[in-house]
Amino acid sequence: MTDHILAIGYGDTGRRVVNSALAAQPDARLAVLDVDFAAVVEAAANGATAVQGDGRDRCALDRAAADAADRVIVAVPDDLSAYLIARAVRVVNPDTVIVAVIREAENHDLFLDSDVTSVHLRPS
Repeated sequence: MTDHILAIGYGDTGRRVVNSALAAQPDARLAVLDVDFAAVVEAAANGATAVQGDGRDRCALDRAAADAADRVIVAVPDDLSAYLIARAVRVVNPDTVIVAVIREAENHDLFLDSDVTSVHLRPS
């Protein structure tokens, strides 16, 4: 069975994390959820199932099949939004692995306390 990866946020950091995940598991199915139309177009051109929408929104998560994702990568530009997205994903899919890429190191424990599987500080 192939892995289903959902990336929420497809900016520079999101693309790097997705490329790393796909290098480790090239047969994975990739879906991308992003608020930016240009990012959605780019993700689709790169072979992903791409959905425009906000990761905090249940309807957008449903369109992106968050409930079926084995792994969810949250890589948005704002830690508060990332936190809220991770919480929304956990409600939709209690068993998925959630990887959050954050900007502020002092938020690390907050994310781990909210049932995020893995937290990484955004590379500079």
